[in-house]
Amino acid sequence: MTGADRGEASNADAAPALSPDLAAAAEFAFARAFDGVLEILIDADQPVRFWVDGRSQPPTVSTHAPAGEAARCVWRAGPATMERVLTGERAFVAAYLSGRLDIRGDMAVMARLIMENQT
Repeated sequence: MTGADRGEASNADAAPALSPDLAAAAEFAFARAFDGVLEILIDADQPVRFWVDGRSQPPTVSTHAPAGEAARCVWRAGPATMERVLTGERAFVAAYLSGRLDIRGDMAVMARLIMENQT
């Protein structure tokens, strides 16, 4: 992933950057193709948005929406919850069932998703 993909743009109007640690956690968590595109929105003072394109192996993580297909599923959570889900500190299912992680869209994408750090 390049600096531009992590949101390290040089102009002042750019969206807040996706931190290198969170990008690395997402790349590890989404290591297997899942035939879909996720949009991940982290609610914060300055929201961070990034996409995981699981149509290829390995999936790609980018701050730009992939060409050719809109996100089929959108995840939304606060920064601490999203970090804990992506690093495996908090189980994905527990975050969803507790209401800390909001998921909207095509649940068939979720059924195909295997996160590497979830046991």
